[in-house]
Amino acid sequence: MFVRSKRYPLGKSFPRSMLRAMFAGVYVLYPLGCVLQLVSTAETLGIAGDVVGLLMIASALALFAVLAGSSLQRQSQEPESVLDERELAERNRAAFGAHSIFSGLVLLGIIYLMIGRDLIVNQKLLVWLPETGEHWNAIFWGLLIASLTLPGALLAWSKGEPEDEAE
Repeated sequence: MFVRSKRYPLGKSFPRSMLRAMFAGVYVLYPLGCVLQLVSTAETLGIAGDVVGLLMIASALALFAVLAGSSLQRQSQEPESVLDERELAERNRAAFGAHSIFSGLVLLGIIYLMIGRDLIVNQKLLVWLPETGEHWNAIFWGLLIASLTLPGALLAWSKGEPEDEAE
């Protein structure tokens, strides 16, 4: 997802280290916030767990919003006709890698659901499985965020600092 602004039509340029930190923040804060939100009860973490979990999710979404206007998101989402040959080659490599990672995540998730259900049905082991709408919502939105940001994240980790920012 790329959001074009009038002020930065080619996307806001950030230092690669900052972009990497923002992507890492999204990928760490969102799942942890969801887990805190889903396991927090009056007996366990109380209202503090709910508040901290909600703040973590809100922080991840704020980082996602900032990343949506970045130059790497532009590169990963623009039509081919707008990109030069180098940008297009980098974008295609990142898209291929993102597809591989995302497919692997989905496959691992399905395998976990299948094995977890078998373990519960056979009363071998009690594992957590999503049951409520809140559980499925957290999974859905997490997968959506990952699918929209993985190509940009791979670009952030594969590209070096631009010459004007490296000094």
